[in-house]
Amino acid sequence: MPAEPVTSEAIVARARTWLGTPWRHQGRSERGVDCAGLVVLVARALGLADHDVTGYGRHGSGLAFVNPFRAAMDPVPLAEALPGDVLVFADAACPCHCGFRTEFRDAPHLLHAHARRRRVIEEPYAGEWPAKARFAFRFRYARPD
Repeated sequence: MPAEPVTSEAIVARARTWLGTPWRHQGRSERGVDCAGLVVLVARALGLADHDVTGYGRHGSGLAFVNPFRAAMDPVPLAEALPGDVLVFADAACPCHCGFRTEFRDAPHLLHAHARRRRVIEEPYAGEWPAKARFAFRFRYARPD
């Protein structure tokens, strides 16, 4: 784990280095990454966690997708999520997607590997996203700016 807390600014900056990376289900490299892989690789690069989220399908199934986040991070109320925190989303009833809460031009954004857009993107945290958000997590060794 890091000697000193990692700032939320550092988490967002590291996540932004992945913008434009191709989307690939269960990808864990520059050749392709999915939403969970993006979180895993950012956490590893900053020494925040050495976990991986594995064994998940393309569609949610119970809380299996959420449990690895609970093991490596602290839950945060959704309304209190800050840049650098990880948001977990559900399509229908089951959690199946995640991304980093960011900020751009004083507006909340979401940085995530988007399957339909086939790459890592950063877009406004608006439209369907707030309604689909189910959980928020903060890395244990991170501190908000």
